[in-house]
Amino acid sequence: MFSDIHRPSLPQFISALLDPEMSHLDKIKAGRNVIQRFVDYQFKQYEAGAPVSELLKERASFVDQILKKIWSNFVQDPDAALIAVGGYGRGELHPYSDIDLLVIAENPDKLQNSLSEFITFLWDLGFDVGHSIRSLDDCYEEGLKDVTTATNLLEARWITGNYQAFQNLISLWARNDFWPIKEFFSAKLEEQKKRHHRFQDTTYQLEPNIKESPGGLRDIHMINWVAKRYFRVKSINELVQRNFLTTEEYVEIEAANKYLNRIRFALQHLKRRREERLQFDFQQQIASEFGYQDNPEKMAVEQFMSSYYRNVQSVAKLNEILLQHFREELFEPDEVTITPINNRFCIRNDYLDITSEDVFSVNPTAIFEMFVALANLPHIKGLRSTAIRSIRDHLHYINEQFRADPINKALFIEIFRQPKGVYASIKRMHSYGILDSYLPVFKKISGLMQFNIFHAYTVDDHTILVIRNLRRFFVDDYAYEFPTAHQIAKQICRPEVLFLAGLFHDIAKGREGEHEVVGAEDAAVFAREHNLPVKDQKMISWLVRYHLEFSHVAQRKDLSDPKTINEFASLMGDQEHLNHLYLLTVADVCATSNDVWNDWKNSLFLELYNETTKALALSSNAPKNKAMKALQTQEKAKEQLSKREISTTAYQPFWDSMADSEFFSRQSPNSVSRITEQLYLADRNQIHVMVRAKSPRGASELLIYMPDRDYLFANITSALDRLKMDIMEARIFSSNDGMTLVIMYFLTRDEHQAVKEQDTALICDTIRKHMLGDGMEPVAQNNFLNRRIRCFETPTEIHIEKLNDHRSELHISTKDAPGLLSRIGFALRSCHIRLHDARITTVGEKAEDWFIISDTDEKAITSSESQARLRDALIETIEN
Repeated sequence: MFSDIHRPSLPQFISALLDPEMSHLDKIKAGRNVIQRFVDYQFKQYEAGAPVSELLKERASFVDQILKKIWSNFVQDPDAALIAVGGYGRGELHPYSDIDLLVIAENPDKLQNSLSEFITFLWDLGFDVGHSIRSLDDCYEEGLKDVTTATNLLEARWITGNYQAFQNLISLWARNDFWPIKEFFSAKLEEQKKRHHRFQDTTYQLEPNIKESPGGLRDIHMINWVAKRYFRVKSINELVQRNFLTTEEYVEIEAANKYLNRIRFALQHLKRRREERLQFDFQQQIASEFGYQDNPEKMAVEQFMSSYYRNVQSVAKLNEILLQHFREELFEPDEVTITPINNRFCIRNDYLDITSEDVFSVNPTAIFEMFVALANLPHIKGLRSTAIRSIRDHLHYINEQFRADPINKALFIEIFRQPKGVYASIKRMHSYGILDSYLPVFKKISGLMQFNIFHAYTVDDHTILVIRNLRRFFVDDYAYEFPTAHQIAKQICRPEVLFLAGLFHDIAKGREGEHEVVGAEDAAVFAREHNLPVKDQKMISWLVRYHLEFSHVAQRKDLSDPKTINEFASLMGDQEHLNHLYLLTVADVCATSNDVWNDWKNSLFLELYNETTKALALSSNAPKNKAMKALQTQEKAKEQLSKREISTTAYQPFWDSMADSEFFSRQSPNSVSRITEQLYLADRNQIHVMVRAKSPRGASELLIYMPDRDYLFANITSALDRLKMDIMEARIFSSNDGMTLVIMYFLTRDEHQAVKEQDTALICDTIRKHMLGDGMEPVAQNNFLNRRIRCFETPTEIHIEKLNDHRSELHISTKDAPGLLSRIGFALRSCHIRLHDARITTVGEKAEDWFIISDTDEKAITSSESQARLRDALIETIEN
């Protein structure tokens, strides 16, 4: 098959090593040449379709031959041994992986010089060598101190030198005092838990680590290590002979191992260096390399990543089952305690188990019964491995007949109605494949990856996290996380309605049509077929249909406008719908990524919820329009200023100057009274810049009051960009006496948090200097962030709509990048556009920004020529 690809031979290099006339430099050149030729040869083999598993073994064998010759050339001690450990010890070596070596010697000090020359020569050849030189006693002592060191010894493989020394090393594992199996298992399990925690305990990562992420190669190695220590086997396939692993499980885990190693090899083939992270740009290239092609339903990269997630999920499941099996074997007391529950289930040593192997084949309904029972047994530790295996083996019984059975339908709903354990049960049902089998629509989103930065998880994992978040709203122990959500949850009579809406909210992702519309239809069918009350059917379907609406209005609409609130209240209809939608939205947003939720977003959501609640109460005092709201705000602000002993006549000139702006309708009474107190005596010839480190809205507040000037937005955004701040919202009010009031809310770019108090002075000084200067250039993009952003094709879309004779709305959708607002500001300046209001929303790699604008004469941008000129300027500035 690969007859046209010739493997480089070693004789010439070996002859060079033995040639006393050849210089050290020439030997290095000869060695580097043959090693590079071998790498090129392997890559050509890979490109021609050679199995990666064979290439890994071939490279390990190739390196073995080189090391044997170099060892004999540098080390003459007959008692010393050269031993491979780690991945190299397993006989698997990727093109740019470390070569981990252990040298065993009776007296390591005597070998220091020759071994130093040996290791240095390997480094000079370009090998990335990790090494240690120890006596047998040293290996014992160091191994006792650190389980990772001990694990390396477990994978030791003799290369050359004294074979008896290697045998003595292996015999350490026969000693009763060297990592007994229980201690070894516990230490490795704790090591795995910590590793998983570094990756948020999920197999689904945007840019996973092929080796270290949950479900990655390390999880396979973990099974291998424990098996080797317990059974003294050399490989996982021997576990089948020991009846510890089924043939099907071995085939599944071996297939995943080959698949993950293939991806790891492909990464090093692309990168031409050691690489374990499956980054966005590599995902696209490997998808193409593996033969995936875009189709109407999925991008090629999404198909590839779905395949990746299915494999790592398979590894994670088997890792769980087998380690649970080991735990039961190792830690189960001699006397087995069995507590019967019924004729199908029992509690065996604190784990729920089946009473016989044929429980599920005789009565498939018992699969759902087991999870109802589990939720009612909070004191037990979980399911026994035999039960988990049996569930996986009997999934084929969940067929059309099973789904049509009224008892099964009732039991499925009953799982969602349990007072405890709902999330744990649903997570297990997903992990064991039950949800996929019972809900064909759910199977369509399993492992479905959305190629963007915003969604950190696959659709199915995100869905399970939404249910987790919803469940926590009802638990007193988690009330501190979302106090308002916890109080609202107490008013929900049937939590299962909310959980089922969470299960279905993204069920139609990846299919044609708007997923919220299609998903609402799926939810309605499910609710009707499961005989839920008509009111619950409607609520679940409605929640799925409008699950994006709350977030959309909160982040993109003017919440100070009574019209916005009244229209949203009309959609809600009543407080019950608002309560359900608020909880679902918060749970949904928090389940997209750890970085999405912050105090600013929390304040927007609470503002929309509270204002809509007032509107639903149909209070006669509730403002119906901006003018009415402005009057109410002034009255309340007057009361507050009066309490501070500030007379009306003192600040009335300031208020009169702001009468024609939307200052009073856009601000709360508290803000109006505070800003009035700060500015009513301000020198009108000066630039006043004030920063509040943390405002009640969850972001830092910037207040600028200065003589009127066009294009302030460009200058301010330029300053904030240089300070690495992101603007969340901007409001610009022009007075009728030549002054401008700017109110902006911003967060730090890296942490997306409010600034610290000690930083406010620097921010004020920087902005004031920008206000005194002119002609600042927009900030250049940050190249580090561009690595991820440039992987996405996000076209720039611009829409301009007339609001009234004096204002137009500008909507910009484009690829997000640092300095974007600064560039937009300068584009507006170049077209002589004045900005009055801005709302900034970033969704992953995409920026969605809304601006209220006019020309410098306070007129709307209406002519086609003006709109075209503005659109062209924005596109040129943003994209270039």
